[in-house]
Amino acid sequence: MAERTQTLTVPAIELAFAIAAFACGLFDAPIWITGMVALGMLTHWSWSRRKILNRLRGVAWASQTALAICVLIGILAGAYWLGLMSRS
Repeated sequence: MAERTQTLTVPAIELAFAIAAFACGLFDAPIWITGMVALGMLTHWSWSRRKILNRLRGVAWASQTALAICVLIGILAGAYWLGLMSRS
């Protein structure tokens, strides 16, 4: 049962970060607050995937981490932009 709870907790936390980025855009938050949201999301991602990341070595670790960072920043930037656009 604990495994099922954890599998639902991780996406819920990631959704909360996307909602926070949306709120930053919606309420025109300072850019440093949006940066803190992004940093928090990246920290959460690396912590929640630590078992998998620890098994990867060298180029595999670097390429997977770089791809994930690009995707996460893209998602957060999109949520921020949606927040900015919904103010109009």
